[in-house]
Amino acid sequence: MSEFNNAPIPNGGPAAPNGMRPAPIMPSPAPQGTTVCGIVGVVFGALGLVLSFIPIINNIAAIFGLVGAVLAIVAIVGTFRGKKRGKALSIVAAVLSVLAIVITLAMQSAASKALDDITGTSTSQSSSADADKDAKTDDSTKTDTKVKGEQDIEGDLTDMHVKIVSAVRSGNDYNNQPTVLVTYEWTNTTDKNNSFAVLANPKVFQNGQELDTAMYLDNPEGYDSGSYLSELQPGATGTVTLGYVLKDDSEITVDVTNLLDFSDTAKVTYKFAI
Repeated sequence: MSEFNNAPIPNGGPAAPNGMRPAPIMPSPAPQGTTVCGIVGVVFGALGLVLSFIPIINNIAAIFGLVGAVLAIVAIVGTFRGKKRGKALSIVAAVLSVLAIVITLAMQSAASKALDDITGTSTSQSSSADADKDAKTDDSTKTDTKVKGEQDIEGDLTDMHVKIVSAVRSGNDYNNQPTVLVTYEWTNTTDKNNSFAVLANPKVFQNGQELDTAMYLDNPEGYDSGSYLSELQPGATGTVTLGYVLKDDSEITVDVTNLLDFSDTAKVTYKFAI
């Protein structure tokens, strides 16, 4: 009996403690070749990436990229399960396909924005041209009625009639500087209530330099601090007084123009000795 138990097991395998032979270890199956989906995915992804930079044609690039991405996913799944070789190839196919789709979308978005900008610019230029044309027509219509050039001491501006009544020395300002008090008489020629401050741009110059508006602690005789902002009804006439800080004793020049007329096409002006 002992000789039977110690007998060697056929094929030279080691004896198990209980006299049974262990089950043989089966090797895992080897991959059956490079993944075809990965190769085709690389081709579609590369074609899509090249075509994605070409306007209009890049619509096809998006389709190529989508097909390449699907094939790349199938290939990646197969390689990770060990059924096929070419894991790196599958990843490259996926990257190329995604890039093709992203670049296509970006290029189409940029092209659409550029087209919108061009269309908007053309429309804006057309509107601007029409507006300029209308403005020129309006200006030519108003040429006969709009007063131009300098008018001595009294005259018409666009929305008012102005007379420079007087310019006399007045009390010192809050900084104890000498001032001149200028009196204006004006008529509101618009069709609604307005003030001198809204319609007129009065300035006083001495030695070619504009004088600062005076601010008083105690209002001097003849000075009405609220007249500048007081409104007049259409056709009404009122008086405005404004003080200016003098630089010396030389003569001054008083100019009144339209508030928004920077070219001074109409001006009422007069020089006063101080």
